[in-house]
Amino acid sequence: MVRSAAYMETTNVSRVLRLFRLTVPPVFFMLACYVFLGEHVFGLAYVVGKRLKPRMRAMLRGFYHMSTCAFALGLHLYMLFACGDTTASMCPPVRLKERHCLAITSATALYAGATLLAERWANPMLDLQHPTGLRARASAAAGLMLTWMTIADQQLCAQLLLLLFTGRRIFARFPAIDLFYGHCIKTYTLLHMSRILTDECEAIPKMAVATVAAMAVL
Repeated sequence: MVRSAAYMETTNVSRVLRLFRLTVPPVFFMLACYVFLGEHVFGLAYVVGKRLKPRMRAMLRGFYHMSTCAFALGLHLYMLFACGDTTASMCPPVRLKERHCLAITSATALYAGATLLAERWANPMLDLQHPTGLRARASAAAGLMLTWMTIADQQLCAQLLLLLFTGRRIFARFPAIDLFYGHCIKTYTLLHMSRILTDECEAIPKMAVATVAAMAVL
């Protein structure tokens, strides 16, 4: 009975990881549309935003910020709990084959993707004042695409990217803390990459290099 449960868990984990590998092409297509669709496509959001009363718009904007922050905080903390390691190591064990770690990593990746797409509407409608230029969209899309690929390959870099993304959401109203926390994650990722390149950690070197490059513009 115990062996059967363990086998089922292993099978389910393998299916989820395989699903991430299979969905790389459609996710790439979706993110390409996200990057190259211009602002005129979302003209209706601008119209709705202008029709909203200033007080209503401000209230909805505040609710949006609080809800995204609360979701990000919950995901961030649970990921640290389910996937983290108690030892301070540059080469911690990757726990993506564990059910709870894979579940929270997958949920956080979906949250990141959904938030990214939803803000193409919410940004003009609620006047969020987030960067909307081609470079900003391309950087965000590249980060999410890389996250998807590193989850499929069971790399620690996936969780580091998601921690950076959710950290940005949590500290969006506190720029100084956001900058400090972001630098901490980027520094750890850089040190982790250096260990991978010197064969001290078992991981895919090109994925680690790509993660550091993606984080540099996030």
